[in-house]
Amino acid sequence: MPTVNDALEHAKFLIEHGRGMEPAKLVLPRLEAQRRRENKEGRTRFIREMDNHQTYSDFNEQFDRYIEHSGGNPHIAYGIMLRLLKQLPDSSIRKLAEDEQPIETGSLSDA
Repeated sequence: MPTVNDALEHAKFLIEHGRGMEPAKLVLPRLEAQRRRENKEGRTRFIREMDNHQTYSDFNEQFDRYIEHSGGNPHIAYGIMLRLLKQLPDSSIRKLAEDEQPIETGSLSDA
């Protein structure tokens, strides 16, 4: 992991190449970990493992779509998504899950 001195050298390089006015952020991992541990903002993380890259991509695409159409406010978007998820009855969820199940075929020994 680069040190603060490494970051300074990189910043000098960028300045020399005319990029000194670009927005930048210095993240110090120890301080960031402390800030997250204190969690003064009361935030929590939403972490889900996906079965493949495409599902992950599709899931995030939908999150981004809701945020975009909520004026860029993720808190509004998450509230809308939660309300929509709550509206679907359990029976519909079960039916959708059944429709997603692979069709079982008999083995050759059944013939």
